[in-house]
Amino acid sequence: MLNDLDYTPLTAPVDPAAALAHAKANGDRPAGNVACCSLLFALAAVTFSGLLSVPLSMYLADTHPDGGVGVRLLGLLPLAIGLGLVVPVIVLGRRSGRQERIDHYRVMQFAARNGMGYRMKVKDPEHPAGIFDIGINRYAVDVVSIEDPRPMEIGQYGYSAGYHNGEPRRWGYATTPLDANLPHLVLKSRAKRTGAMIGSGEDTLGQPELRGPGTDVFSISGPFGRVGEIQALLDRTLFSPDLLARYAERPVHIEIVENRLYFFSPEPLSTTDPGTWRWLLALLADTAERLES
Repeated sequence: MLNDLDYTPLTAPVDPAAALAHAKANGDRPAGNVACCSLLFALAAVTFSGLLSVPLSMYLADTHPDGGVGVRLLGLLPLAIGLGLVVPVIVLGRRSGRQERIDHYRVMQFAARNGMGYRMKVKDPEHPAGIFDIGINRYAVDVVSIEDPRPMEIGQYGYSAGYHNGEPRRWGYATTPLDANLPHLVLKSRAKRTGAMIGSGEDTLGQPELRGPGTDVFSISGPFGRVGEIQALLDRTLFSPDLLARYAERPVHIEIVENRLYFFSPEPLSTTDPGTWRWLLALLADTAERLES
């Protein structure tokens, strides 16, 4: 099945009205969200620029009492600039929201065309990987599920760091169950621009002193006192030269926990890019098969 997927829905033209209807049907209120954000931004811009304009107008009137109307209008310049910023920000916000709705719709169509499951948003997703315990306001979007030839789930996990208005963060993830009893391992990619993945679930993991070229690609965490077992497992599976070369081409963080394999990336994995899907599904399946051998 994975070799004959139809990727055309990912790049096909989309009716914006259909994308909007799909977003509303899945509990999204794009028009209301944009209107609310636009109103708040407009109020903030007008208030701030107005506060600058008042003292500036008074200062110019005192220092140039014979300046006439022109001097007073000059004092309103911050207010004019603030108002001028409102319109382009609102336009860009609406455009960004429209593109996001179209992207959701395309991924949904791709899943439907190929007999996959799709959920646009999942609140508080449940997974044993440690990263799913991090932060607040946890959710997953564009969650695609595959049954054959092996179960897979691909999505984007998001959360806020700290308080409810904290910095939002998002990780692409892909997972599949493993028919093997393996130790809990976290392999953090050493490649640049892969982000700092944190979290290891309920287990306390150490830093085993491993050898081989795989240690140049990944920083490995695993259970204490099992260095030999971990070294042998990785040498015959993930540290194989062919897999290491593929991980170097498009780096991902890897976690093995409760007999499941996870890939994590700061880049979207459930995406409208056909190339990402071809690379991801093949590598996830090949990695899982190697671990099960």
